[in-house]
Parts: sequence; structure tokens; C-alpha cells
Amino acid sequence: MKKLNFKQIEMLWSIITAGSISTAARQLDVSQPAISRMLAQTEAQLDMKLFERIRGRLRPSKELTDLLPEIERAQKALQRVNDMMSAMSEAQGGVLRVSSNPSLAKHVIPKALDAFHKLYPDTFLRFHTAMISDLVAELLSGEIDIAVLAIPAEHPFLSTTSICEGSMVAIAPKDWPLAANNVLSLRELAQAPHILVGERLHYGMIAANAFKHAGVQPNVIADVPWSDLAYAMVNQGIGCAIVDAFSVTEDAWPNVKAIPLDTHIPIRMHAVHATNRPLPEVAKRFLRVVKSLHQTRGKSTSIASEASAGGDARLG
Repeated sequence: MKKLNFKQIEMLWSIITAGSISTAARQLDVSQPAISRMLAQTEAQLDMKLFERIRGRLRPSKELTDLLPEIERAQKALQRVNDMMSAMSEAQGGVLRVSSNPSLAKHVIPKALDAFHKLYPDTFLRFHTAMISDLVAELLSGEIDIAVLAIPAEHPFLSTTSICEGSMVAIAPKDWPLAANNVLSLRELAQAPHILVGERLHYGMIAANAFKHAGVQPNVIADVPWSDLAYAMVNQGIGCAIVDAFSVTEDAWPNVKAIPLDTHIPIRMHAVHATNRPLPEVAKRFLRVVKSLHQTRGKSTSIASEASAGGDARLG
């Protein structure tokens, strides 16, 4: 019968990620002959070759490659069960499963998780970051309970809660003449080499539309998918960029200065969760913590407002 059990799926996933039977055996804490026997039995059971040996490493066969997405999903589901069982046995406050887009992952979410952990120290924290398409799939599948995003995530089975509004800001090498300005116009910024954050992604399209409405054409020399990569290139002195103010972390990039724009380019931070299942109480607590970090006297505020006031765009 051509059915795989969880042990076989775990074995196949370990070999795929490790690239060899010996390394997979160490990861699973079993002997190499035991893994070899299980692989041979699985291939005989399925009546198909699952791996090919190329330059001393095992590569998935075409048949196994076709199964990879489902094997990965099954392995992740099993890992979630094991992690949650472990967490629940050690933590009495449940498990918080949260994710974000990359620009919020370096400062905003860790800050929120720190505040949350101080209030609920018995809750096990499970956090990662991913691209928006992956986050939507993870929310819908229940892999994560809540995502905090600075980019839209539209889907009929997703619910969005606004946290605060911010704006886009410019970043430039500190030793460039542009960095002497306290505020930059898009016309001034367009004269410098420009690094676009995602030509066909949300931030890139926002920046491109702003330049278009200002009647100027930026001198685009590079395109990167994430704000962090733009920071790295600006830090190296390659060019300037427009990024979301939520991601501004100048202390992490010694040669980068964040400069407010004279044109308000709004963005919004929001929390997203699936509507096909109730939002867990632990996720509701986390959402309240995130909101509290971004609200002053009942009105939404943001890092961007600090940047436009000449601050360094940090939370709290």
C-alpha cells in the first residue's frame, strides 16, 4: 500500500535537508544503517526511486521533488504539534505563534515580544518572518495565529486590525551631502543613485508612485526585495533608498542616516488573522500589547512621527 507514515516523512525530510544519510542519522539520533534500511523499505513500498547520488550527495528524484511541498507541510505540522506539546508541558500561559514581514522583524516585533513576555512570562513565544504570500498561507493553514505587517495582506478569509499609521522615509549614506539635510524633497532624492525596495512589491510601487506624482524620475540603480538589503547597500555607500519608517534602525547601520521626506507617503501597520478560526486569547493579549506600544492618549502614533520630528525613528 503506497502510504507514508510520519516516521518515513521525517526520515525523508531529514535526508532532503541534510543531503546525506549519515547527517540525517545524526539529526534523528539513530544509526546510519537504520536510516538506509528505512529508505530502502520506503522505496520498495512506493515502488519508486526517491534519491539520486550526485557528487557524493543525495538529491531528491523527480518523483520525490513532486512530493516535496506536501512532505514539507506534513513535517511542519508534526513539528508544530511537538513544539506545542513541549511548550504546554513547560509553560502554563499557552503558545503565541506570531510572524511579520521582514522590515518589522528586527526591532518592532522583538520590542513587542519583550513587552509581552514581561507581562506573560509563562507563554511560549514562537516567532518567524516571511514574505507576504507565505504569511497568508501560514495564517490560513493555522501555522501562525497572528501576523503584524506594514504591507497589505488582502484575502477574503483574513481579518485586519489597524495598529497605527506611519510614513516612508529616505535613507542615505551619512557622508553624502544629502545626509546634511533635515528634510528631503523627492526632487532632491531623485538626483542621487536610488535603490528601489521591490520594483513590483508594495514599498517599491509606493515609492515609484510618489516620484511620479512629484513629476520626477529617480535614478534607479538597483532593486532589492527587502528593506534590510537596501540598508546594507546604503551602508556601503552605493545609493539612497525610500523605506518604511517602522524598519529604521540606524544603530544597526553605522553609515546610514534616516531623513524625513517633505512629502507624506503614508503606510499602515496592522495585525492580520484568519477568520476561519477564533483568534486565540494569547494572540489577543499580544495584539493589545502591540497597540499599547503605538498609541498615545487614544490616538495612533508611529515611529514615523518621531522621524518627521527629527527623532531616530525608534519605538517607545
